[in-house]
Amino acid sequence: MNKFIFGAKSTTPANARLTNGYTLYDWAMRQNCFPAFWARNISGENKITKEEIKFLQEKDCKIVPIFNDFTEEDIVKTNGANDAFKAIDNIKDLGIPEKNNIAVIVEIKDDWSVNHNWMISFAETLINNGYMPGFLGNTDSSLNFNFDRQCSHYVNAGLNAIYCASKPEILGEIGSWKPYAPSSLSPEDISLWQNKKLNLNGVEYYTVFAKDESILNYMW
Repeated sequence: MNKFIFGAKSTTPANARLTNGYTLYDWAMRQNCFPAFWARNISGENKITKEEIKFLQEKDCKIVPIFNDFTEEDIVKTNGANDAFKAIDNIKDLGIPEKNNIAVIVEIKDDWSVNHNWMISFAETLINNGYMPGFLGNTDSSLNFNFDRQCSHYVNAGLNAIYCASKPEILGEIGSWKPYAPSSLSPEDISLWQNKKLNLNGVEYYTVFAKDESILNYMW
């Protein structure tokens, strides 16, 4: 497991002060080790702020932009370009540089359906504007066959992406985990593995593992 790189994902700011006196970042560090990256949403009420960005940068912690400002009704449509431009506007407002191939991760809820044409048009818009698309979804095809089928259509379209697994839950050593992966992907194609959700007095965060250091190049 040592070859995997530890990070975290939360809707609560990493610099939020907890009831035990620690920041969420410091608590996650005490439970594991120094996070190499932190995934945070770039839109909505609890979106990452410039103050939090500065906090993470001072910790030498990479930032993973998460885009989740859509509904299931939106992503079963065929055109994701408008959603991509919305994500790009949010990124620019936060000062995240363009043209650096930074990955913007689309978070698709575990039981949601999605349309591969939405994925393709969303990704093409990001790529044309200098970003790398990414998809966080339920990669256990026994639990969500729609994501299996639609993600496989996306892969077969020949577009690059960062793939992140929210399911199945990881048991035991991460390196020995073998998911029911989408048909056109193998476990080796999954770059980020979302692990168990932790809760501290109502504050939740996920541990996330990157399979190797190369994925850090797509983080800010």
